[in-house]
Amino acid sequence: MVVQAGSHLCTYISPSRASQVPPLFDGGLFTNGGFEDGLNGWLQSSAWTATVDADTAENPATGTNQVLFQNFTLEDGATYSIRADYISGDATINYVINDVDSGIAIGTSHTFVAIATAVSIGVGITTIGTVKSVVDSLRLTKIADANVVTYEGEAVRYNGVPVTYIPGA
Repeated sequence: MVVQAGSHLCTYISPSRASQVPPLFDGGLFTNGGFEDGLNGWLQSSAWTATVDADTAENPATGTNQVLFQNFTLEDGATYSIRADYISGDATINYVINDVDSGIAIGTSHTFVAIATAVSIGVGITTIGTVKSVVDSLRLTKIADANVVTYEGEAVRYNGVPVTYIPGA
């Protein structure tokens, strides 16, 4: 609905329609981890495509070592968590962490220690499948140090400083 007010045009979205628009997936450190914007922000060495209507990434089962990734320089020695949903397919897809195949299949959360070097992190096909593979909801987060209060995997901050919980205080 467009409402005209004087010489200005205003767009109005009814509350019932606005509630039908889902929020963007929070990929943590990954840009566009839910693929709502296709493969924007992602790099690849393969044949990955995005299905914007389904907000997923697909691989047509054409070969191994087909990687979908983003580049990072993470905090040296810090612990990070990565996760991704394996929607469908029969290929073996593992997390790619610090430029290498981790050997850990996607579908569950996995933690790892970062190195302070520019590295690629994402997912890669280890064993080719017979049908297309579909993945979604890639999320990379830093795991807070002990006693740091977190919300959805992110440290809660007050004036830029992580909030800590002191047991017994």
